Amino acid sequence: MGGQSRSNPAQKSRFCRKYNPDFIKYGFVNGGDEAEPRAQCVECGLMLSNEALKPSKLKRHLETKHPSLVGKSVEFFKRKENGLQMQKRSVVSLTGNSKCALKASYLVARRVAQTKKAFTIAEELVLTAAVDMCREMIGEAAAKKLLTIPLSNDTVSHRIADMATDIQHQLLERIKSSPFFSLQLDESTDVTNAALLLVFARYRWDSSLHEDILFCGELPTRTTAQECFRFMDDYFKKNGLDWHNCFGVCSDSAASMTGRHHGVVRQILDRAPEAKWTHCFLHRESLAAKKMSPELHEVMDVSVKTINFIKNNAVNSRCFAKHCEGLEADHVQLLFHSEVRWLSRGLVLKRLFELRNEVLSFLTERNSPFAHYYANAQFTAKLAYLCDIFSLLNQLNISLQGRNSNIFFVADKVQAFKRKLALWIKRAQEKRMDMFPLLSDILENSPQVKISDLVSQQLSQLAVKFDDYFPEDPREGHMWSVDPFSVDPTKNDVALPSPLESQLLEVATDSTLKLQWGKLDLGYFWIAVSKKYPCLV
Repeated sequence: MGGQSRSNPAQKSRFCRKYNPDFIKYGFVNGGDEAEPRAQCVECGLMLSNEALKPSKLKRHLETKHPSLVGKSVEFFKRKENGLQMQKRSVVSLTGNSKCALKASYLVARRVAQTKKAFTIAEELVLTAAVDMCREMIGEAAAKKLLTIPLSNDTVSHRIADMATDIQHQLLERIKSSPFFSLQLDESTDVTNAALLLVFARYRWDSSLHEDILFCGELPTRTTAQECFRFMDDYFKKNGLDWHNCFGVCSDSAASMTGRHHGVVRQILDRAPEAKWTHCFLHRESLAAKKMSPELHEVMDVSVKTINFIKNNAVNSRCFAKHCEGLEADHVQLLFHSEVRWLSRGLVLKRLFELRNEVLSFLTERNSPFAHYYANAQFTAKLAYLCDIFSLLNQLNISLQGRNSNIFFVADKVQAFKRKLALWIKRAQEKRMDMFPLLSDILENSPQVKISDLVSQQLSQLAVKFDDYFPEDPREGHMWSVDPFSVDPTKNDVALPSPLESQLLEVATDSTLKLQWGKLDLGYFWIAVSKKYPCLV
């Protein structure tokens, strides 16, 4: 009745038949497992269900499907069973080999992408070279196995596209899972006059800060602020990124980026109210070092014209290389100067200074109007000074780069350089040039050269420019971020809301956190603190 439960035949445990080794006389072996045996024909490989484990059904299959095998001996069917097992192992082996070949194809494609080589090099060079090496070192069998790796031009292209898509997906998922991220953007034009917008992202992942390139896209027409921001906004909407999680923006001072009303940064800050804009330290350093006095600018101008005279003409370039080889010079070529490459001036001038004697003799042979400059000790001393100061500026530029850097770290580097400038000005006024090794050597060999006033004037001008481009100290008001254990909120050292000041006091008095602060990077430390004090972080 209503209160009684009826038995459901589907709920009853199904009866499981056992495999009998005698079934081999019908041409069947066990193709299942111990829990559920199944009959498999050794001739056609057909797999029957567990219910078919009956002599009558197995015999009927043999008589209807394979009548020619009726009456065969048990040894015959056992030989067939061995062949079936070997066939299974071959299938497993082929499956494993195909997986290895597929993985090897991706590994080679990654190498091709990393080295920026043509996709055809994988099949035309990498594979053929690997086959030759395996044939000589291991044997013909291993060489034939390598030939199964797919490495055609289209295959490598598809592999690289697959890996790029997967990397982009992983990066986007990481940024979405991060509670905050910051952006660094720059617009530039390549050698084909294509306008590119590059965007880098710094985000939190796995208890640490990571930096990756978010995307590089070509702007189709103009490079206005509206076009740049529209390109970025479309990318954010397409990939589900939220502007509200953006807490920092770094860019140069181009009008399209920093326009007061419609610049890219302004439009980002309108959508990300918590974000702060930072003028790129590398860009500022380059701008501060760009202006030179007229005398030094003339030296730079002559140097560039000299290099162009030699390198722009194919005959002059070849003859100069041969000339340097004959004089056993350390180098045989000069370097081109490029305004886009910020480290270019120092490297170009250093190479020219090292080959100044070879350049002088070559220009004299060619009756060049630039020859008399390199015979002038005053010009050579100015060239040596430019080599020295730009070498020091290059060292500063490189020290500001690198992963896991922060605004306090680079501010310390700039502050140290500004103090060095003050020291160098003092030494130049005292006619001591030992801080400039190349210039010091020239002055030792040519004591009649007077350049200390020019050096002092240029260093003073450089110091003024650095003060103009680096007026603020980011540590002011934020010293608690750099060292939370050296500030005391009770003495008004920080400007934080009362709840956050209380949390800062708890951090400052936590001896366990103080031990971690001495061992961890600044970013890693605050991420560790964020578990307990997320608002303060």
